[in-house]
Amino acid sequence: MRAPFHQLALPLALVLAGCATGAIAQPQGYTPPFGSNPVFNEEVHAAPGHELIVADLHLPPNAVGEAHYHLWEEYLYVTEGSALVEIEGMEAREIVAGETFVIPRMLPHTPKAGPQGIRAIIVRVHDEGDPLSVPATAPADE
Repeated sequence: MRAPFHQLALPLALVLAGCATGAIAQPQGYTPPFGSNPVFNEEVHAAPGHELIVADLHLPPNAVGEAHYHLWEEYLYVTEGSALVEIEGMEAREIVAGETFVIPRMLPHTPKAGPQGIRAIIVRVHDEGDPLSVPATAPADE
């Protein structure tokens, strides 16, 4: 004998509610410590004398870093949160999750995380042995 629909409705609703509230195990992501966390610092075999630098940037809400510049372009991809990009001589711009931004070489900038903080992937290719960043107070030798 089949059970009446009303006897199955409650158990079915509970199962569906459990699925909607995340009762099914979700894969866990990796959350790095705050700061710039190295991912790659590798020789580029296709371009001898160059290095590929990749970092996972994770800053807490409203964090402000030191002003600095890079000898090469810096490529950002924001994966979480937001940041205010302030580059000397340019209008400030907010970048949010899903956006990319290129910071031109040799231009001082100050990292400023948004109210939820920021997580971004940073990519640079530069000459082997170049510093990762230079304090903005240091002279920019071309």
